[in-house]
Amino acid sequence: MTEAIIIRKVQEQDYTALMHIENSIWTNENSPVLHHYDNVEQYKERMGDKLIFVAVLSEKVIGFVDVHPPTPLPSHQHQWMIGIGVHPDFQSVGVGKHLLTHLKEIAPVYNIHKISLRVMGPNKRAIAFYKRNGFIQEGHLVDEFYINGDYCDDYLFAFILP
Repeated sequence: MTEAIIIRKVQEQDYTALMHIENSIWTNENSPVLHHYDNVEQYKERMGDKLIFVAVLSEKVIGFVDVHPPTPLPSHQHQWMIGIGVHPDFQSVGVGKHLLTHLKEIAPVYNIHKISLRVMGPNKRAIAFYKRNGFIQEGHLVDEFYINGDYCDDYLFAFILP
């Protein structure tokens, strides 16, 4: 990629592209729920109050990361749980790394100490990706999901900010 990827907060005009990305990336390997949204309003409603950052290349949204506290507890407000997705045409070229780097850089501005996520056991590429980006495994939930007649594990990963 010769052009720079820009990471910025979501804007109203981004939601259609985000919905299309979400509709194209989820499988039984990476999500216990296969997301499919029929319209932008439905998608925006599901996103609720999450803070969303988008990766933009040549004015096209090619990825996103959304963040929210794990619970509404006041004691949980210094942690972000994340969801991340990259358009299939732009996977494995550094978009996800840019998104995670951005989160790590801005987290102190939001008084965030820890960035957490869950990743399903069959998603070996994602597990390797998070490890390469400094996330450590904090938990292993055995047989957490029953999908297509099989149980699968789920893992908890986190990045602790200094």
